[in-house]
Amino acid sequence: MRPFVVPVFALLGACVVEHHEPTPDPQPPVQPRTCVADITLDGSSGSATPTVIGPASYDSNGTSVCLHLDATHNLVAAHFAAKTDYTPGIVSSFTTTLLDTRSATLQDGWDVTVGAADPQTFANLEWNAPLHVVTDAVLWVRALNTPTTTTISVALFEPLE
Repeated sequence: MRPFVVPVFALLGACVVEHHEPTPDPQPPVQPRTCVADITLDGSSGSATPTVIGPASYDSNGTSVCLHLDATHNLVAAHFAAKTDYTPGIVSSFTTTLLDTRSATLQDGWDVTVGAADPQTFANLEWNAPLHVVTDAVLWVRALNTPTTTTISVALFEPLE
C-alpha cells in the first residue's frame, strides 16, 4: 500500500496575497470637447500655403483644432493636409486624427520618415474633402508619450495646382 501524501500547501491553508495595487488598464485618450483654435481654410485660394498653429505643447489627451474646410469654389478636387514638425528618429512623437462633428473618424494620420543615416519623422494626415461644400471637422493631435512641443501646419488646396 502506498503512503498517503498530503501536499504541504494543503496543510498550510494556502492563499495567494497580492502585495501591491493592481495597475489599472490604460484608458484610451478622450478627445477634448473645446478647440484651441477655430480655422477656416479656403481650398480655392490658389495657394497651398499652410496655416501654422503653435508652437504649443501636446500631451497624451491631445488638443483639438476646429476646422471649416471650404471647398465650395474648388474646381476639380479639395485636398486637406496636416503635419507636425520633424522629430529625430523613425517614429513621430505625435498621432493625428481628423474627426467629423459627431467625433467619428474621417482619417487617421501616419508617420513619414525622411533620411536613412539621420532619420527625421513627422506625423502626417491627408484627406480628400468633399467638393463644393464646407465640411466642419476637428483635427485631434496628441503626444504619444511625454508632453512635447510642435507646430502644426494645415492646408486645404486644389491638388495638382
